[in-house]
Amino acid sequence: MKKPPLHVFTAGREIGSLTRSDLEEDTFLFGYRAGTQPENAVSITMPVRVDQYDSMAGLLPFFEMNLPEGALRERLRLQFAKTIPEFDDLDLLQIVGASQIGRVRYSLQDSLDENVPTQDLSEILTYQGGADLFADLLERFATYSGISGMQPKVLIREIPVPQKITHQGATHIVKSFDPRQYPELAANEFICTQGADAAGISTPRVHLSENRQILVVDRFDLLADGSYVGIEDFCVLDGKRSHGRYDGSYEGIAKRMAQYVSPAALGRAKDQFALMVAYNCAVGNGDAHLKNFSVIYRHPEDEVTLAPAYDIVSTLPYTPKDTLALELSNSKKFPDRTRLLKFVRQVTGKTAKAAQTLLDQAAVGVDVALQHAVAYGREHRDAAEFVQRISAVMTAGKDRLAP
Repeated sequence: MKKPPLHVFTAGREIGSLTRSDLEEDTFLFGYRAGTQPENAVSITMPVRVDQYDSMAGLLPFFEMNLPEGALRERLRLQFAKTIPEFDDLDLLQIVGASQIGRVRYSLQDSLDENVPTQDLSEILTYQGGADLFADLLERFATYSGISGMQPKVLIREIPVPQKITHQGATHIVKSFDPRQYPELAANEFICTQGADAAGISTPRVHLSENRQILVVDRFDLLADGSYVGIEDFCVLDGKRSHGRYDGSYEGIAKRMAQYVSPAALGRAKDQFALMVAYNCAVGNGDAHLKNFSVIYRHPEDEVTLAPAYDIVSTLPYTPKDTLALELSNSKKFPDRTRLLKFVRQVTGKTAKAAQTLLDQAAVGVDVALQHAVAYGREHRDAAEFVQRISAVMTAGKDRLAP
């Protein structure tokens, strides 16, 4: 039996439908409604047009961008195994479609209901009980979590504060980690994000729970008036599906930025991107792939800028022989100062002296991250091994940035 189409909404307005082809079951079709305005396009890669967009053996990259992965996807597959035995990407999008990262939403109905349940953030951040709090969050919020990533995560809505805008959609990302596989990973991301902020890199606000098991991240795609901005990662901009996240180079991202970032914002974007890459290399982040860089915009006809940095972790403490997620100067080896300096100059057009100043800026951030790591070790003596490893990685990374 043919499954019904998904209604597609941007900024709360229905603008088209997504469905399977009548002729080819593994072909998916998207078409805009007549009269849809250019500013209501779903993506800067998919402008409004009369003809349908089609793709075989999977959804188009934009529609696949926020599909749950890993533990979250498996949780949803098991939950809906009886009602949706032939579970594919379109079914998954149907389940989580009303609550997504960015401005696009999906529904089987011709109206949209994004009323995410509320959660007291302080309960998460101060929880000291013996039960698995994240398991409860996963149970309650899995179907409201249109967000990608292999680590367990959900979207939640903070209990509204009186006298402020009452958001109906999710306000925060909550991440959990397996301490047996990746000890102190929540603290790792918290420390690395603090350092990035000190380096002058735009980042979302992050909160580490008192039990050190959970990281809460403020959504940077949510505006004060309760609306969401568009966000598209570089897998989408490269025309790749999510499994291609490690296929590319940092130079390639810079070229894509020149195509999609607005001219007035491009100079700042190049500087920020070069700074992000330098900082990621210095803290030993081997997972800065295509999906971990994005652009944002209010709507596709408005200014497009580089999104804040997110998902910054040091992977080398867990995998000492790790490599870069993408190529830099035709290699995935972590770069020395000469390669980084060449990369910064190539991306930004800066002189050697100005490029070194940018590397110095990244080093300031690494130094702040180091200070946070040492303070964390003093407070939590049982994290000594982790602190020793991440401190060694960051110290070596900071040394590589120095003249």
